[in-house]
Amino acid sequence: MSTHTPSLRRRVTLTVLGLFALLLVLVGIAVDVALGAQLRKDLDARIADRIQRATSLAESGTTPEQLVSALNGPGIRVRVTTADGQSYGDPGVPSTPDACPPPPPAPGNGPIPPAPPCPPPGPPDAAPTIVTRDLPNGSSVTLLGDTAQIADVRKELREVMIAAAVATLAVAGVVLYISIGQALRPLQAMTAVARQITAGDRGRRLRPDRSSSDLGQSASAFDGMLDALEHAETRERDAAEAARLAEADTRRFLSDAAHELRTPVAGIQNIAETLARDDGTRPERRARFTELLVTESGQAARLVADMLELARIDSDLPPNTVATDLVRIADNEVERAKLLVTDLTIERTGIDTAPVTVDPDRIGRVLRNLLNNALRHTPSGGRIVVEVSTTATEAAVTVTDTGPGIPDAERERIFTRLVRLQEARDRDSGGSGLGLTIARGLARAHHGDLTCEPCTSGAEFVLTLPLQSA
Repeated sequence: MSTHTPSLRRRVTLTVLGLFALLLVLVGIAVDVALGAQLRKDLDARIADRIQRATSLAESGTTPEQLVSALNGPGIRVRVTTADGQSYGDPGVPSTPDACPPPPPAPGNGPIPPAPPCPPPGPPDAAPTIVTRDLPNGSSVTLLGDTAQIADVRKELREVMIAAAVATLAVAGVVLYISIGQALRPLQAMTAVARQITAGDRGRRLRPDRSSSDLGQSASAFDGMLDALEHAETRERDAAEAARLAEADTRRFLSDAAHELRTPVAGIQNIAETLARDDGTRPERRARFTELLVTESGQAARLVADMLELARIDSDLPPNTVATDLVRIADNEVERAKLLVTDLTIERTGIDTAPVTVDPDRIGRVLRNLLNNALRHTPSGGRIVVEVSTTATEAAVTVTDTGPGIPDAERERIFTRLVRLQEARDRDSGGSGLGLTIARGLARAHHGDLTCEPCTSGAEFVLTLPLQSA
């Protein structure tokens, strides 16, 4: 279904001109009627004045001829009829308002002249005004107000008003067409912006200076629509990029995991084949191979367990939390670490209690991973410090050591899966490259975080967790 899109400029111009023409017609009719009424009123006033004058002149003994001469005037015709029936003045004026004038008397014994014609019928505004009054001397006077002049004046006025209306409408049409074109410039700007956006310039906007006006509201709605479309496009692009990166990470993870498992699996296979070929003549060799088999299978089992733990973290399964003391968890891990080494100084500092709601086993695993890394990379005679502190909303455990430290460029990369720092960690040292990834995932699953902070000597890891709400 197509949208009806007429020319807005033409429609508005014709509508305004139509209303203007109707207004001019109404004004013209009002002026014509008012002028006709006023001219009639003036004529009636002049006739009434002559009637009074005729009465005064008749009382003073004025002759009929003098009376006719005194009453005649522009637009007024007079007829005086004496008591004996003699008529003086204009023979075209009837003796009564409703009768045509009688034929004039014949002079002497001559033929009787034809009667003058009655006033021709015409439009209402051309109908003459006829007034007859009896005078004190027994005669009567009839005054005929000729309205032909009134009709001529009104006709001329109508012609002038029609010509003026046509000229006014023509000028108004031109002015309206230009003015409406100027008023519609914002719409043309919207069209230009839409075309530029279609051409690829997604950042263009109308930005109206008055958003409360009609065009301002349209421009604001247009900008809002463009913002929503751009945000949707950005979200779709980001989602596609995230999906691409996730797929790449998954492929890389599977490739790295397969590579990591290849070494222990290959070792297990080689040892098993060697044991299968052993003829039992060297029992000490069998014991050594059995020990290696246990070591390789344990490494493979740890790697598989770490991968399963990452899968659980990625599935966003909520941890089984209980109210506990973070200091107690830290003390337990510090005591365990002290049993593993004797040539390092390990101590726990800070506050004596930090109530949190966590899964003690998983938070213990995070601290165990941090301490294992510190034990692995701190040289003999070094020092490891575990400090527990709190703020208004968080509890923090800071683990620092006096090892070689971590370069600033690598402080975030070490939390990536299967990443080892060449100078600090390798496969032979026992690290799978998943420990810190799992530790950070467990911290964030408890609405906390694990970060590696810059340190002048050694490494510094900070585990933050929300304090238990009161």
